[in-house]
Amino acid sequence: MDAFLTAVLQTVPQMGLGGGAIVLIVLLLRREAGTESRHQAELDRISKAHDAELAELRADIAQLRKQVDDVNTALDLEREARRAAEDKLAAAVRRQGGRA
Repeated sequence: MDAFLTAVLQTVPQMGLGGGAIVLIVLLLRREAGTESRHQAELDRISKAHDAELAELRADIAQLRKQVDDVNTALDLEREARRAAEDKLAAAVRRQGGRA
């Protein structure tokens, strides 16, 4: 780039004002293209990081849902056992004629 810029700057007096303006526009466009590629690379990096974070959060959510399901299952089993115990106690009380 430096060699190209040096060569262009040496020929500016021969090109005149219009040629100098065109060279300046070309240089600015090349610079902008480089900036845009860096910007796109940064956006890609951010996008990949965001996707990784979302994947991690989805895995955490799936794990938490499984834990909630396990807790609900354990709670249901405990309720069933408690109801069965209450039913046995009530049946025993009825057999004794209401005497506890």
